[in-house]
Amino acid sequence: MDLETKVALVKPGLLTNVLRARITLLRRGVQLIAFVLLLYGAFIWPRPVETFFPPIPSQEPRTTLYDRNRILWVSGKESVVELYMPFLACRFIARGGLFKSCTVHFLSENITWRTSLTILLPHLLLFVAMCVLAGRFWCGWICPLGAMMDAMTGMRKALHLPRALVPPSWKCFLAKLRHFLLFLTLGVAVLITFPIFGRSGVNDSLFLIYCQFCPARLVYPPFGGVNPCWYDTTNSVTIFLTLVGWLCLGVFFLSFAIPRFWCRICAIGALVSYFNRGALLTLEKNHQRCTSCGACRRCCPMDIERVYREQEKRVVTDTQCLLCLTCVEECPEEGCLQVKLLREKVVQS
Repeated sequence: MDLETKVALVKPGLLTNVLRARITLLRRGVQLIAFVLLLYGAFIWPRPVETFFPPIPSQEPRTTLYDRNRILWVSGKESVVELYMPFLACRFIARGGLFKSCTVHFLSENITWRTSLTILLPHLLLFVAMCVLAGRFWCGWICPLGAMMDAMTGMRKALHLPRALVPPSWKCFLAKLRHFLLFLTLGVAVLITFPIFGRSGVNDSLFLIYCQFCPARLVYPPFGGVNPCWYDTTNSVTIFLTLVGWLCLGVFFLSFAIPRFWCRICAIGALVSYFNRGALLTLEKNHQRCTSCGACRRCCPMDIERVYREQEKRVVTDTQCLLCLTCVEECPEEGCLQVKLLREKVVQS
């Protein structure tokens, strides 16, 4: 084999490896910066930042008033910015985070309070604008809980342990479960406003029900040096929610074996997924260049097959896609997969 032939074979591989390294390093860097800002924002900038969004008045029950032995006890102070994000920014971050909370918290809390739409509308419009812009990109690149799951996947790979696979029947079940959790959360938020379901119109044992079993409530506080409320024995409801919370924490740690396992049932992800296929950030496929090698299917942390199987439509963004760009990295065909923002190419395979 002559020198020119060797260079022709080696050069594309080098270029591909460089491209992959740049995208991977970029995502890891963004995740690290987001992790620090979201969990330690109140340490970096301790004074509250006022925005033009109207503040939402506190009503009863307040998470800031719960005792140490209650699930909804908040270990920190108020957030730096009173905004609600389409990813797991959380009120239970120890000593205050950058943003107020996630959008599911925002919706369920204010449905129960019956807050005026004139106050909520700017916050809702911000959520919609962020989702229309980038869909579940926020989950793949910004969410601290997602970054922790990616770190667990990295640890498994470093230990050379195999990846566990989710059976097809379970994929369907998990996809339905996340929507069930979302509508259950919003439904309970409505029901506990009625006196028949609560005390003085609100049952505080069911207030913010999703927050009570979301793993972020237990995972985030230790990063600020604070123990969360591990159990609440106030009544049968809080005992049940404590057990569900432990179960969900176990599900979260399953991400060591199954990449992004909690993302498959996350109610916030379910809410954002409604915008994913209509977002301005899109994943597109050039079918003429696809060789059906299956690289995109094998590398996807969410086990999505749409990118591999789609043979007609140009836009192949799936509702569960985190836009992590792993498939774009792994695709061996030049220009087969592209990520576009407002129809302008951002990166391609």
